Amino acid sequence: MNLAELNTRVRALLCRESPAAPLPLTARGELAPLEPPSPTHRFLPFLPSHQQRALSVTARFMELANARPGEAGLAAVLDEAEQQARHGDPEETKYALRVFLAHHPEGRALSVPPLVERAPHLVVPSKRPELARKGNPGTPGAEVWLDYFREDTGLNDHVDTWHVKHPAAGYPDPTQPQRRLLQERRGELFWYVHQQLLARYDTERLAFGMPRTVPLEDYASPINEGYDAGLPGFAPRPPGLSPKGIPGYGIDDHAMRRDRLFTAASSGLLWHGGTPILLESLEQLADTAESNLGSVDGEAWADPLGHYGSHHNLGHVLLACLTGPRDRSGLPGVMASPATAARDPLFFRWRRHVDDIIDAWQSTHLPPHDVSADAPQVLVRKWLGDGLAPAHQSPDILLCFHQDIPGADAPDFDGQKWGEATFGGDAWTSPPPAFRASTHTLRTHMAQHPVRLDHDAFHYFLRVENLLPREQKVLVRLLVAADAYAEDRRMWMELDHFVHTLKPSEQAVIHRPASRSSVVHERGWPLNLLLPRGRREGLLFRFMVIITHAEREAVGGEDAATSHEWGYPFNRPLPPGQRIADLVTHSHIATRNIWINHISP
Repeated sequence: MNLAELNTRVRALLCRESPAAPLPLTARGELAPLEPPSPTHRFLPFLPSHQQRALSVTARFMELANARPGEAGLAAVLDEAEQQARHGDPEETKYALRVFLAHHPEGRALSVPPLVERAPHLVVPSKRPELARKGNPGTPGAEVWLDYFREDTGLNDHVDTWHVKHPAAGYPDPTQPQRRLLQERRGELFWYVHQQLLARYDTERLAFGMPRTVPLEDYASPINEGYDAGLPGFAPRPPGLSPKGIPGYGIDDHAMRRDRLFTAASSGLLWHGGTPILLESLEQLADTAESNLGSVDGEAWADPLGHYGSHHNLGHVLLACLTGPRDRSGLPGVMASPATAARDPLFFRWRRHVDDIIDAWQSTHLPPHDVSADAPQVLVRKWLGDGLAPAHQSPDILLCFHQDIPGADAPDFDGQKWGEATFGGDAWTSPPPAFRASTHTLRTHMAQHPVRLDHDAFHYFLRVENLLPREQKVLVRLLVAADAYAEDRRMWMELDHFVHTLKPSEQAVIHRPASRSSVVHERGWPLNLLLPRGRREGLLFRFMVIITHAEREAVGGEDAATSHEWGYPFNRPLPPGQRIADLVTHSHIATRNIWINHISP
């Protein structure tokens, strides 16, 4: 059997719709998700016991692939998966197979269909009645304005895929399938991916004049906002319900673990039994708050009633069980599944709460970065004129719409060569307005079929001067924040990062199409959501370029260095009295104001 035939079998299995199984019910009709996993009940990837059972199936797949390398082994894996799906839990089997395909060297030869093909019934827009835009953004119902973002197919696929690539219980070691592994710095990435998601969501809210996401930290107060995704297999959450416990785990149990985590973040100490453990890295706290195999609770990481429990994961389950008081269907809300959780406004309130725990430690115990220590000898200019430079007007951050670049649609178009000829050489000292193709605005719009936010394709060109007579390998970061939030380090969003080699004493023009963004290609963020929405009249944003040493800071691939920190430099507080705007006093950092206009039909 060749790879094409194997891929056909994978697609058939993963795209096969299975009946939506309910959660277990008590005699009183209460949802009881902590009952032992069973093929007749709903598979919940957020529950450690369910995930561990699924990963034992993944381990079996790996053993089969190891026993017969190549296509014969993959065929044996699919034979086993099809049998498991027929006689066991089909959703558990699909999850187990996807983990195998993500982590086994042989499995990576096969492709996983996108969510819109795997489960088209889970990506249907809710089409909730929309509140008039002149309504108060703080009133219940206004959240419907953000349905386009939360229900974006690519966004939900991104969240779902993350939980396959990074199982909390660890993925089976391909060489020893009964052993479980966690990716290096997984906890740090858990924080960063969700912190970036929150920054983007709150920036979308700004476009509508809505307040930032309120953390769901009070477990006693009613939740005014209800949500009904209208998806098969999921129950709606009526407005006005307060978080509640489930059989075997009360809401007070959850509050106790919340308080212990906040105490750890404040004190800088975690406890294992009677032994204090100094919190020395974000990794320790994030692993414990999630929790995952790296939790300070050790072997008790999966126990909801362990010292720190499974705060983040159980939060998803508790909120998924907030269904109507007369609902006896056994169906949970969309928070139960990574493929649908982000549709619910509660997902973002819950994630803000978890992020606040981690930020409490970052803000209190991490020293600021010395950005000068990470600075290569390069220059990104702040202004071309004489005298005091105006704020955020770097001439070396140049943006061009794809449609405005001559020949850009040609198959052999060389953007680097065009950029050097246009913005380098004799044009090195020319400001952005001197170039016909340059723009100070970007545009977003609502695309149709499917309805989703998208942007007009654009490229950026960066002018960077190497101040040394020798080659320098640098890491280029491009960040963006709404001007209204530009002094809040938690609101900066990464657009791209990549390694570039500067020639000796070179005045370099660096070309990069937005479609090649590392955020999209390395972390799976949907390209259509790369830019925030903006407003019809325009919303002011600040673009920032930061150049650091690649050997010290490179991300991913062969250039990866363990000293790299996700979110640099905003993963730590700034020195007392320093503003983010002050970073441009360094020669390797520059900013430019850019407007984003949302074009309505």
